[in-house]
Amino acid sequence: MPRIISVDLAYKHYRDVGVALLEATPNGTAVTLLDIPLTGPPSPEALSDWLITIAAQHAADGLCIDGPLGWKGPDTDAVHSRVSEKIARAPGKTGLPPDGVKPRGYLAFTQFSIALFERLTMHEGFVLPGDETRGDGLFVTETFPTAAWRALGLSALPGKATTKPADMVAARERLAIATGIALPAHITHDQLQSVVGGMAGLRWAGGERDLVHLAGLPPFRLDGCWREGYIMLPAPDAASA
Repeated sequence: MPRIISVDLAYKHYRDVGVALLEATPNGTAVTLLDIPLTGPPSPEALSDWLITIAAQHAADGLCIDGPLGWKGPDTDAVHSRVSEKIARAPGKTGLPPDGVKPRGYLAFTQFSIALFERLTMHEGFVLPGDETRGDGLFVTETFPTAAWRALGLSALPGKATTKPADMVAARERLAIATGIALPAHITHDQLQSVVGGMAGLRWAGGERDLVHLAGLPPFRLDGCWREGYIMLPAPDAASA
């Protein structure tokens, strides 16, 4: 059965990183919440090493990460962002390297996320969807939970700072009604976002490509870094799948 590890990324504290194992079973999608046993300031190297270990332990087919995988390409119709971010209506705009990020408060997170993808792809052999040049390794893809909620026809979970306990209950209920996924009451905001962000990746791992939308342009290397790339989202009719 296909399995993926999904990550709602954060760069200031490991406690703010939500991680979930999603597995397709005959009875639907099973979810296991995972705690990160890391301390100290987060680093792309340490997080990458842990993700590789946990993916191997659970025989996962790939990783889903809520964060930018690369920088903007120089010649696209998106002026201030990657095409994927324009399509997904992402609040953060990733422009040209090394610091073309809007709003400016997203810069440190963006650099952290890009460094994580760089390590996973260029040092550890993970393959980005749309990159046809690097073989058949485990995949790693960018996700965006807010857009995933919308693609499933559901109201998105509010931002972490404004989410109240009642909002979490309502979000779990509407996700369960739409998808059949039952989640524990103690699930955190970050973990819930990781679950929703990883749903398209689980379908991708299972070969259900018609239930997946790749928003954006194929990734490519330029000046030593990734440019453009896809945000993997559920297809609009994937809620009941």
